[in-house]
Amino acid sequence: MKKNIMIFIFFFYSIMVNAVSIEKESNQKKEQYIVAVEGKQPPLQFIENGEIKGFNIDLLNLIGEKCNIDFKFIQMDKNKSLEKLRKREVDLILGIRFEKELENKYRHTESIGDYTICIVAPKNKINKLKEGFGNSNFLVGVEKDSSEYNYLKTMKKINFNIVFDQKSLYELLKLNRADFIIGVKEIAEYMLLTDEFKNKYEIVNSYTAPVSYYIGVPYINEKLIKTLNEEIKNLKITGEYEKLFFKWNKEAELEREKEMLKKLKTISIVAGFLVLILLVISFLNLQLKKAVKERTSELRKSNEELEKKIIEIRNNNELNSIICESSPRCITILDRFRRITFMNKNAINLFCPKGDFKGKTYYNYPIIEKILGNGIFEETVFKNKAHITKEIKVLNNEKEEYYRYTLYPLLDYQKNNIGVFLTMEEFTEEKRYKDKIMRKEKDAAITTIIAGIAHEIRNPMTAIKTYIELLPIKKDNEKFREQIVTIVPKEVERVNKLIENLIDYVRPKQNLINTINIYEIINSSIILLKPTLDKNKIKLELNILDKLITKGDAGQLKQVIINLLLNAIDAIKEKREKLKLEEELKIKINGYIAENYIVLEILDEGIGMTEEELKNIFEVFYTTKSKGTGLGLSLSKQLIEKNNGQLYVESKKEKYSKFTIIFEVIN
Repeated sequence: MKKNIMIFIFFFYSIMVNAVSIEKESNQKKEQYIVAVEGKQPPLQFIENGEIKGFNIDLLNLIGEKCNIDFKFIQMDKNKSLEKLRKREVDLILGIRFEKELENKYRHTESIGDYTICIVAPKNKINKLKEGFGNSNFLVGVEKDSSEYNYLKTMKKINFNIVFDQKSLYELLKLNRADFIIGVKEIAEYMLLTDEFKNKYEIVNSYTAPVSYYIGVPYINEKLIKTLNEEIKNLKITGEYEKLFFKWNKEAELEREKEMLKKLKTISIVAGFLVLILLVISFLNLQLKKAVKERTSELRKSNEELEKKIIEIRNNNELNSIICESSPRCITILDRFRRITFMNKNAINLFCPKGDFKGKTYYNYPIIEKILGNGIFEETVFKNKAHITKEIKVLNNEKEEYYRYTLYPLLDYQKNNIGVFLTMEEFTEEKRYKDKIMRKEKDAAITTIIAGIAHEIRNPMTAIKTYIELLPIKKDNEKFREQIVTIVPKEVERVNKLIENLIDYVRPKQNLINTINIYEIINSSIILLKPTLDKNKIKLELNILDKLITKGDAGQLKQVIINLLLNAIDAIKEKREKLKLEEELKIKINGYIAENYIVLEILDEGIGMTEEELKNIFEVFYTTKSKGTGLGLSLSKQLIEKNNGQLYVESKKEKYSKFTIIFEVIN
């Protein structure tokens, strides 16, 4: 009996231990994410012997170890990565640059690497490049859609050979299909250490324009991007980031140290020889030694001043030639003390035709002062924050003028801020034209709305007229008096509400950003369009929270909602005519909160769009309607973005179209 009890206890203990072990393993199960990698950026991320490796790979794996995350890396090019991310077949894109037009497709993490731009050329072409740059024709290798490509597009006498990744730039050099290439300096140093390129090519120059790489994460994965940002910051603070970076860049560093030691050795030998000569001369003649010493000191000072002047002239010439003078925009550079140090010819023509800008501050020029005032200059200088594609309105001789500008922090080679870089252009006529088209679109919408609500106003007016005509006859009828005091005010209120909403749409208040409720804007828009919906036998399904609070211009957002609903009505009418349909079709409006964002969806069962139409739907002057202007959706997207929102669309031909608007939640 005792033996049986011991066996039972042992058996029970084994079961409990296994259960605890299984539960522990379950609790420690790693999260898994699929990462898209373009493997042609050595030493950041590349493929060697079939294995994906590099600094970015090790950095992400280190984050995975610390956060109990398992990252699976898959090689694919950029376009395929974006498509896979959109379909949610991958979770991240590793090692991407910032592109404004792709900002609405995914979010960027903290920078995982900040680098600089450089020129790489064959050694036998360097002199030709330095002497003829800006005057002779050159074939330049450059990565597509990169910042350096966008700068060079404005230059004259430059032809491009475009590739899709950094590694392919060096294939262009090897095949003699480019006079020189422009790319990331750290990648260039790594490539020039390989046997294929060593001693054949040289880095000609590097620029302070920053190039950063990020991790792309879908907007819906807020938790993952928060985790990645926190771990990237922690790794930089603890020094683990620096150690990992040195691991992948130590060969280039060691090679530079060897070159430096070789130069120092040569300089030491020369210096020793000079010292020996000076000692012999001083031994022979003390007076001559004093004269030589004084002369040497003067020559050294002159040489240092001359070198500084040469560097200053060379930098100014390169800056003028590459970026400034060939640009169609007005370019102004200011130092940290608000003094203007450079203006290109367009800026001089706009601000000071005499060219006497040097030494002056931005306070001398009202337009620049308006751009850089209210703390914007300090924010750019001290926080290195860029302000990209902003707009301002100024009064010039009592006339309104509109300017579009971009403001960058200006950094030296040590990443220290030395001022700001301002580019700007006037777009007054463009804005007036867009405003005119916007009014035209709105007038067309008003015509449709008025045609719909005319019948709605006629019905209550008929009821009111009937009661007034009966009043002399039935004024003593108690039941009639009860009906008239109940029904007539309701009908008047019904007409009044229709007219108020119409006036609010036709003559909105001055453009003001205020706290607004999306639910109220949707309701007021539906009141105006319900007659048109009923007339066209379209069922409206509304599933929206009654408190969707954000900041924006209510008039502009209402114009967008009405435009989208009118488009939906037109799409359903076109589908009925084309497919000969009689059944009732629907428009669905959904409004909800996902994480910290308001999501508004407008889905119609209309004619839909092809993939080709979807690609161009937000392009100016593109339309699928026979009488359309092609500006409605383009202007709608601009108005949504102006109110800090994003507009997306998906569609299937002859099935449906769904427009999704996203705003930030305001508590």
